Amino acid sequence: MFRNELIMALKMIEVGVPRATMRASWAGAMGLTQFMPSEYFVHTHDMDGDGKVDIFGSVPDALASAARQLHGKGWVRGQTWGFEVRVPGSADCALEGPTQARPLSEWSKLGFTRAAGRKWSADQLAQEAYLMMPAGAYGPAFLVLENYKVIRRYNTSDLYAVFVGHLADRIAGGGDFETGWGGAAPQKTATIQEIQTRLKSAGYEVDKIDGKVGSNTRKIIGSYQRAAKIKVDCWPTDAVLAHMRQTASR
Repeated sequence: MFRNELIMALKMIEVGVPRATMRASWAGAMGLTQFMPSEYFVHTHDMDGDGKVDIFGSVPDALASAARQLHGKGWVRGQTWGFEVRVPGSADCALEGPTQARPLSEWSKLGFTRAAGRKWSADQLAQEAYLMMPAGAYGPAFLVLENYKVIRRYNTSDLYAVFVGHLADRIAGGGDFETGWGGAAPQKTATIQEIQTRLKSAGYEVDKIDGKVGSNTRKIIGSYQRAAKIKVDCWPTDAVLAHMRQTASR
């Protein structure tokens, strides 16, 4: 993959992109909205009408190119990315993840409601969504739609997609999160990897052992906590690991 990005970066220089402007992230993303070189020739657009595409110095070009990129990844026109919600006492973070998606109408029947007392429209209730809780039980909960998945195709971080969507809401006049963030301490990669390994050995469907706290890892930690009848917070804490080790030693 990186070889292909390097080839495309060299091609960008060949077509006239100044090498001095091509400062990039560690992964090779560059420009005001962080384009990978392989997507430069697919999605960029000359919005300011000067006859050239400049994703490094032209805000109109960069934003129009990003819009084309999102459209190319499946953006649904007229649909938002998701909604902050209140989780009912009868549910928890173990319901998280794309494998448990269902129409908003079903989430509503389970007791989920929009934050700040807002209501869903009839059209919205027909849309499929899944629960996303990036901080487990220690932060806001969201029911996210197709456009959330589109943002994640741009950057696979759950938090990145949430904050991009939230920023768009703020620009449109929306307020801050109803539920605050806090209480979820960061964990060492080795701790998360051991928890993932032990969950996999116990028969849980672990996608991969990578030491990262993605939605699947949070979901199966919550499922483990439910089964063990301990606090369900869907977070890879030292307490969870200690419980796993103690149970295994019996």
